[in-house]
Amino acid sequence: MSENHDIKVQNLTRFYTLVLIKSKQPITGYYILKRLKEDLGKTSSPTYVYDFLKSLKREGYLEDAKASNSKRSQGYELTTAGEVFTENIFSRFNNMIETAIQSKIKICASCGVKLYDSVHTEEIRGVELNFCCKHCAKAYKSQISA
Repeated sequence: MSENHDIKVQNLTRFYTLVLIKSKQPITGYYILKRLKEDLGKTSSPTYVYDFLKSLKREGYLEDAKASNSKRSQGYELTTAGEVFTENIFSRFNNMIETAIQSKIKICASCGVKLYDSVHTEEIRGVELNFCCKHCAKAYKSQISA
């Protein structure tokens, strides 16, 4: 196994392949291609996906998953090193996504919960405030009028 980490995950196909590998064991290249089409509406080259799987296996991140009653492989599953590799990739992407949506996040003026979607907005004393729900807005109004 190489400590060089030559595998680059710089696009959605590779990232989603890692998501699928992490979430279901064992997994086949056919299953990945099918899910890319169904979930992302993306048709990917089988060669591209299978070459990525081979490189993950070559680095020691994947291993063949054998059927208990057959000599044939049922696909691939993550090794311990593969678990560490995917967690590192997910952490890197998580930081990028968090940075990208940070400006869109609102904070409930009453309870402080972070909101990305479905923000309840009310104007109170000439100021537009964000709330997670109408109940928090009501609680906030009763708190400031007390």
